Amino acid sequence: MQNIFLVIRSVFFALLINLNLLTLIFSAWNISASSVAGFSVPATSIFIIFESCLLFACVALALVELFRPQIKTSKIPFECCWVALLSVFEIGAAISVIANGPIMLCREKSDWEICVSVSLLVPVTWLKSLISFSYFLALFFTSMAHVRDDHELWSKTMYTVDWFNFPRASPKQPQGHADNWEEKPHEEEKSYSRYLDDIESTSSRKLKAHSIDIRSATDIPAPWARVNNVIRGVDAPFAKRDGGMSTQTSPRSTGDKTLPLTPIYMKMQSSKTGTVGSRFIEKFRESRVLSRSETPSQYGSHFMTTDYPPVIDHDLPIPLPRLSEWVRADALKGTKR
Repeated sequence: MQNIFLVIRSVFFALLINLNLLTLIFSAWNISASSVAGFSVPATSIFIIFESCLLFACVALALVELFRPQIKTSKIPFECCWVALLSVFEIGAAISVIANGPIMLCREKSDWEICVSVSLLVPVTWLKSLISFSYFLALFFTSMAHVRDDHELWSKTMYTVDWFNFPRASPKQPQGHADNWEEKPHEEEKSYSRYLDDIESTSSRKLKAHSIDIRSATDIPAPWARVNNVIRGVDAPFAKRDGGMSTQTSPRSTGDKTLPLTPIYMKMQSSKTGTVGSRFIEKFRESRVLSRSETPSQYGSHFMTTDYPPVIDHDLPIPLPRLSEWVRADALKGTKR
């Protein structure tokens, strides 16, 4: 697709060629009529013919590269110079036609051909000079506007510059971070559809990433999970305490003392839920509050009662509740492996 600026340039050249052809014809007619009438040849008509021929040559040089790209005849500085120079010539010729034209030559006894030719030169020369000067201004200011983006513009030709095709900035993608919980007030009314875009393409990647994380986490067991074959009540932390007998521990527990202690998992009955071992939890679970109905006036009264016995000696072990399954290490003192 041809650049829009080059299309406008071609329109300017087409208008200049048509008007230049008319001025050339009217100037030649004025010179011929003046010679037949016995008057001296007007200098204005001669200058217009010279300027018209020069304009034809410059336009031809500017259009050569369009058909022969290897011939660089449409340099931007050169085109600015010849358009500006011809614009000055055409404005001067138009002023000269006004000064030496219809007012002096169109008289009662003058030749009508001289009067008609001069009268036709006035509008055509002014129109051509205005179009030429307008093209010069458009070319100059357009080049100056593109210099900031293309610093080598003055060394290029009219057909190698990408006129008015500035690089467009890519639109900013909305940044959605999982740890960014604060949103702007105007974003609260927007829908959440932008977070659901492209779910099908991202779900496989997320599933793959989660599977890798889970697999890598399960390949390396926790330190406490590496300790096996621990006998409850015998190995640490429930070793036997006897003044005359040395504490016997399994080779596995004595060989690796740097590992953390193994958690003791208790057997749970199918009807029980939660973790057993705290007397406060056991007391609350066995409380009558959960098994009886209360009136609105009794709500919250059970939180103020102290049903559990006070602690008399903090050095003594915690008394076991009724449904506790903990086994004391002293009871296994006489057991063998």
